[in-house]
Amino acid sequence: MNIKQHLQTGLATCLFGLAAGSASAQATAPAPDAGTQPFPPNPAASTAWPVTANVAITSDYISRGFTQTWGRPALQGGFDYVNPNGLYLGTWLSTLSGTEYRGATVEWDLYGGYSSTIGPLGYTVGAYYYAYPGTSSPLIDGRKYDYAEIKFGISYSVAALNYYYVATNDWFGTVDNGRGSGYLDLSVNPDLGSGFTLLMHYGAGWVKNTSAANWQDWKLGVSKAFDGGWTVTGAYTQAKDKNDYWTGANFSKDSTGNTFERRLGKAAYVLTISKAF
Repeated sequence: MNIKQHLQTGLATCLFGLAAGSASAQATAPAPDAGTQPFPPNPAASTAWPVTANVAITSDYISRGFTQTWGRPALQGGFDYVNPNGLYLGTWLSTLSGTEYRGATVEWDLYGGYSSTIGPLGYTVGAYYYAYPGTSSPLIDGRKYDYAEIKFGISYSVAALNYYYVATNDWFGTVDNGRGSGYLDLSVNPDLGSGFTLLMHYGAGWVKNTSAANWQDWKLGVSKAFDGGWTVTGAYTQAKDKNDYWTGANFSKDSTGNTFERRLGKAAYVLTISKAF
């Protein structure tokens, strides 16, 4: 779905750009994990009312292995419309860290697409737009953090494989053209019975023309569904890249030179409580 970082100056010519007037390289971390959000819903599920809502509070908003809230809690929620013919539309919002996203406090996602099945195989294609209202880019060319992705996915039984393709030039305020970067998400979520579900995720992201900045992330968790649409989820998550560009980050909070350091992809335990309506 979101992270702004400082990387080594060797990445200044790639996806991650230089901050104007700064001695260090200011950059953005990988995109938010759209695959973790409650969309698209199952088009085969017939309901009397095609619009559903969801709200959640989480101890840390982790997206594709990276915290979006500086390791702090987030409030999240959204709406989904699913037509019986497989078309879906929705929106989702989450609070963010102002330290990571200069001038912004919220991420706003808009999405739509089509899902269906061929025998036991499910498939989906969709478009997603991620907006960060109020965010000011720290980069010299003033590019936007807002960007769009196209999603292609297949599923079989409890397993799903989704590919996200960056379709816009802008991608988290990058200096160079971000179009063509991507993220692959493999999730396997078997039903353990009694309302428990095992959550297993592996992700791999790559940056166009800059393989040194590619990363991997993984998550292992368990969710428990309760009556009334309530769900409690506990998970362990971590991100890593072979060049250790993500092991440390310097964040410029404002023009006064105040800086903060945090490893955004470090291992984290996350607790989430959600309710569907």
